[in-house]
Amino acid sequence: MSFDRVDEIIKNIPMGIAISDNKGRVKNVNKKFLDMFGYKWSKLDNLSMDRILEDFKSLKNILEDENEFEDREVYVRSKTNKLRFTLSMDYIERANKEPDILYLFSDQKKERKQAARIQTNLAIYSFDKIIYRSEIFQRTIEFAKKISDSKSTVLITGETGTGKEIFAQSIHNYSSRGEMPFIAINAAAIPASLIESELFGYEGGAFTGARKQGQAGKFEIADKGTIFLDEIGEMPLDLQTRLLRVLEEGIVSRVGSVEQNYVDVRIIAASNKDLMKEVRDGNFRDDLFYRLNVLPLKLPALVEFFMEKLSKSLNKRKVEISNDEMEILLAYDWPGNVRELENLVELLINLEYIPEEIIDSYREERDLENALALEDRKISQNFQQGNEKQEDFKSFQEDNDISAEKRARVYALEEIEKNHISYMLEKNDYNITLTASELEIARNTLYRKMDKFDLG
Repeated sequence: MSFDRVDEIIKNIPMGIAISDNKGRVKNVNKKFLDMFGYKWSKLDNLSMDRILEDFKSLKNILEDENEFEDREVYVRSKTNKLRFTLSMDYIERANKEPDILYLFSDQKKERKQAARIQTNLAIYSFDKIIYRSEIFQRTIEFAKKISDSKSTVLITGETGTGKEIFAQSIHNYSSRGEMPFIAINAAAIPASLIESELFGYEGGAFTGARKQGQAGKFEIADKGTIFLDEIGEMPLDLQTRLLRVLEEGIVSRVGSVEQNYVDVRIIAASNKDLMKEVRDGNFRDDLFYRLNVLPLKLPALVEFFMEKLSKSLNKRKVEISNDEMEILLAYDWPGNVRELENLVELLINLEYIPEEIIDSYREERDLENALALEDRKISQNFQQGNEKQEDFKSFQEDNDISAEKRARVYALEEIEKNHISYMLEKNDYNITLTASELEIARNTLYRKMDKFDLG
């Protein structure tokens, strides 16, 4: 495709189109591009795709390695906010010069398509959607691809927010079961009294509030497909016994029924807990653990991932983090999500050490949150005991050693967070997977925050 021909036709195509040189400097765009992203002709000088496209270098590497880049979902930094679009890229050959790059942006309402797939119990993530620049992640993805077509059970472990469900969905989509149902259930987000009926279904009239016609459980719905059991370490011991039988015999029985149903389901389990420790503590069955841990997949810790990625990009050495420091970092709530953690790691690498005041600040935030939670419990207990007089409440506040200024700051931040989560939930029609993805947090984290802010 010649450059002159492309330049001639792009103005008439109803897609956002841009052309850059091989380094990403923008050379030409069409009016649709300007309308989509809020730019003006007069402001295009010195504009680069690195500024417009999030992870531009990674996207360009994919184009170079695979020599194709079609209909991939990307994030675009518009003039006002961050937007999600579908992008295709291709090279424009130029005689005796480096090729230019052609970008075609389209708004295909991915959210609606993904919501439809979720409603039909299909996975929406795949390995080609995972953008990485780390050898650790590359090896992890290669291993996950190798085990995708196996019938054996997978146990994914890793910190909260490392993308356990993304890997589970990617494994499912990469396997021969990819067109069959993918069912996800979070054992930590469902009351213990409901997990059994959710997993195994129930007969009509099996318990108070049960539908007259009964209901199929997740295992029946997932027949011929995959079931993803997130936060498996939270499953009650009595249900662990029933799950073990499903693993060993492939048999499920609905609550209130003696009928046995055979299901062909591949199980992918996940946990952010040390399940071996849970076994030693008597909280998790050892026989179930070994049945689940056939194909163990450990996701890299985000701190380790960012440390490797950023130390290479900055050409600086990694900074050693002690166990005590790591414990404080893991206990911190990270209101800025993954971005905040990445920024911290980048700061540490540039400094080449961990300043004591930084660790102290995270320790203080953790202690403040704990103290506020303890205070709220005390206030609640005070009220429950009938001591609701305003003067008693004021006296209780004065006795507390946490300053009003700190409390106001925390509550203000919480109110902002609550309003933002509420807005995102309403925007996505309370679709948990989409909302968690856009907020860049794990689903179980979103469930906890919804419970905290009473947004259910």
